[in-house]
Amino acid sequence: MGCGRDRDFGKKDLGCVCQAVRAIKDIQDAGDECNECRNDCFLEPLGSMVSPANRVNTRVFKLYLKNGDTFEVHVKGSKSKSPYFRVKEIFDNCCATLQVVIPNKNDDPNDPMDDWELTGDCVTVDLDCFCAIQCIKDVFVELCED
Repeated sequence: MGCGRDRDFGKKDLGCVCQAVRAIKDIQDAGDECNECRNDCFLEPLGSMVSPANRVNTRVFKLYLKNGDTFEVHVKGSKSKSPYFRVKEIFDNCCATLQVVIPNKNDDPNDPMDDWELTGDCVTVDLDCFCAIQCIKDVFVELCED
């Protein structure tokens, strides 16, 4: 069994990026297990990537294409792109809706990306199109109320 592969039980092979994003979604929803690796995307509970664990609701991550390039999305109303995402929904095995997240720069030289903001931009992706995921930080972002 390799990264994200479960051949022992005859289930459809899911890539490790797909499984990591599924785990992030579950952790964001409610996680209560612990893991000693501080930068592992599977680390639970949400907030374990920050010290001390403050009130958080989002695990920010980056995705990498199979050619090694960082996946980025244009931020509407801006000329910039962002490589940072929050998982909103996962469906049809390995499709996901990701919301673009941008860092708000602050004056702290020790943590220039301490404050994050959700954009109104979302993208639907096939998670099987990516070969790597990098979890950046557990943060609190203002979520829209339904």
